[in-house]
Amino acid sequence: MTAQAVRRRHVFFFSGFDPKGAAYYHRLYSAGAADQQHTSGTPLRVGPRERTDERYAQRWKLAWQPGAPEQVDTTFEFLGWDDLVRAHWPKGILGVAVGSVLAYAAALSSGLALVRVWRQSRRTLVALAYPAVFWLLALAGGAALGTLLASMLAPPGAWPAWGWALAGTTCVGVWWAALRLERRLHTSWLLRIYRFADLWASGQLPDLDHRLDAMAERVFRRVQAQDADEILLVGFSVGSMLSTSVLARVLVKCRRAQAPVPDGSLSMLTLGQCVPLLGLMPRAHAFRQELREVSQAQGLCWTDYSSPGDWGSFALVDPLQICRIVPAGTRALVPRMRSPRFHTLFDPQEYAVLKNDKRRLHLQYLMASPRAGGYDYFRLTAGPGGLCGDAAPDADTRTSP
Repeated sequence: MTAQAVRRRHVFFFSGFDPKGAAYYHRLYSAGAADQQHTSGTPLRVGPRERTDERYAQRWKLAWQPGAPEQVDTTFEFLGWDDLVRAHWPKGILGVAVGSVLAYAAALSSGLALVRVWRQSRRTLVALAYPAVFWLLALAGGAALGTLLASMLAPPGAWPAWGWALAGTTCVGVWWAALRLERRLHTSWLLRIYRFADLWASGQLPDLDHRLDAMAERVFRRVQAQDADEILLVGFSVGSMLSTSVLARVLVKCRRAQAPVPDGSLSMLTLGQCVPLLGLMPRAHAFRQELREVSQAQGLCWTDYSSPGDWGSFALVDPLQICRIVPAGTRALVPRMRSPRFHTLFDPQEYAVLKNDKRRLHLQYLMASPRAGGYDYFRLTAGPGGLCGDAAPDADTRTSP
């Protein structure tokens, strides 16, 4: 497609599985825009956060090159679901443990789907498995070490009460150390995500389904208004599942209303996408039907930026292909899978630190960088070029770290 000039844009943003709301993401965007201005030199003004007619939706205005003839005006609308995250956020260790066992059982029942993940995204499969491996090793290691110490200190052929006490104390000590380490590794966060995806796949989240319907209606009304050059859905992390579901519902509404979407006016940008996490669940029939709906959309642009260094994403993996929706040669939409090449946006020493902090690296999609490069979140969401015309050849690679 030829480059698309945008002067008016409406962004709908879907955050990840995060209990933080619009205030946090507004601060993050404002700070990042100011930092990126020092890098790129292009002024971007971020307005105050405003409430809308829906309690879950808040927005702020963006002005790219304010006051210039080529100014771009963007409404950035945060479609919140953080209240649903908090409602489905197990508080205690027992709740997390039970939920994670059920989620892993569902994932293991997918059989050949795990083989496809191993072939196309081994790092992601390792990331999915490591919370279970971590806790199994912690539990087994604590029990084994406690038993070994008690056996070494107990008299031959006897195991007095103090031996049991020593074994139990050692076990508790190892497990306490594992809990301390978990706060840095964030394994419980991943386990909560797996359980949420399992509940979603099996249709046990009616509150989420109602919210997705409301979000789709909101986007559909904006499409019908035809007052923006580009309507851009941005799905970050687990939010990529929500943006995909909402996009499918909008397309259904457009078809039923016999209101075709003009080429290039409706686009989706996913960042650190993990769509297959839900799409490969054996019981996710409804979501896979939504993927089929999206795959047959004419004139739609879907671009994904996911870093191979981000083990929490399915980087450079076409989610429609891995979920076996429709063969690429027979569907209207083939998502453009790109790497942001984070290693080119930082000094080597800075990038080494960033790469070792997996949670911080996963958030980098939404943040500024000290060096200019092929990936610029603020240009993508507020700049003069539409997503359909975003060539960015230097950002499209399968070999970056």
